[in-house]
Amino acid sequence: MLRKYCTFSKAIKLSFFLLLSFFNSVAFAQTARISGIVTDAETGETLIGANVFIRETGKGMATDRNGYFVIDNVGSEPFTLIVSFLGYVQHEQIVRLPANQSEVINVVLKTEVIELAEVDVSAEKIARQFNIQPGKVNLNTRQIKALPSVLEPDVFRTIQALPGVLTQSEFSTGLIIRGGNTDQNLILLDGITVYNPSHLGGVFSNFIVDAVKDAELIKGGYNAEYGGRLSAVLNVTSREGNSNKFDAKFNISILSAQATLEGPMPNGAWLIAGRRTYFDKILEKTDLNVPPYYF
Repeated sequence: MLRKYCTFSKAIKLSFFLLLSFFNSVAFAQTARISGIVTDAETGETLIGANVFIRETGKGMATDRNGYFVIDNVGSEPFTLIVSFLGYVQHEQIVRLPANQSEVINVVLKTEVIELAEVDVSAEKIARQFNIQPGKVNLNTRQIKALPSVLEPDVFRTIQALPGVLTQSEFSTGLIIRGGNTDQNLILLDGITVYNPSHLGGVFSNFIVDAVKDAELIKGGYNAEYGGRLSAVLNVTSREGNSNKFDAKFNISILSAQATLEGPMPNGAWLIAGRRTYFDKILEKTDLNVPPYYF
């Protein structure tokens, strides 16, 4: 009788051990993930907001401000990774990832011209959303240049066309948001406060569009990291530069001329942008007494 009891006890222990091993293997298999960075093939710039998802499961995300993405619990079965961004060729890649393994997949997208005839838009309802900011707007360089502008593209002029944003006058780049004054906005360039964000009495902003990667406007409900400003936060991110080849851009408008130079270097890229007005040269031909200014 005692021998049968010992045999039965050993069988229970063995079954418990096998069951525990099975759950551990399942748990480890679910920890497999992929991550990487999405960049532009021509300039090497990271792409913000590129769609990265798995075709078979629909699981995915959009790249962050650094072009980075990560997808957890991808499983051990082969799957198709799809990366897409408006104005670029869609990237598709078959991924075979062993269980409990992680892999870094960096994707380079090439630009393409898109001809649209008819567009059908459909989407699935998102059950849960986190970090929702209704007053947050992101603008990239293409969007800033695409909107109509006076004399030349300008970050502040583009923002003035957004809902909830007013102007002091037709000749000023000052931003009046939710009833606040222009000095109640926090203007940041790569996280550094810009205390005087305009030139020529407020006609133009300090930011050269060709050197801007992204402009993020938060019209309310922002985090405590931005301090105690009453109206809004404008966080402008500058471009890193072309890490693949040397490039130069020159623009001339009625009041100014600007140049942007960029190129690769051993450990990254460099970018130099400058702008010069010839408004003072015009005033020299008149009798107007204009105080000294910088532009």
